[in-house]
Amino acid sequence: MRYSRGDVVEFKIGSNEKHTGQVRFVEEDYNENIFYVDSFSGWAYKIPEKKIISRVSKIR
Repeated sequence: MRYSRGDVVEFKIGSNEKHTGQVRFVEEDYNENIFYVDSFSGWAYKIPEKKIISRVSKIR
């Protein structure tokens, strides 16, 4: 699935911790895509595409 800037996604940190955040930047590589995500909990994360669980509908 393709994700782009501005998408709201649910992603996994560690083994069981899930967060929701907005994609700010996508670094495309021949191996895998790296996403820079601003979490709604106040932290920013750099995560590989395989850690993204799903796209979430926009928060109103």
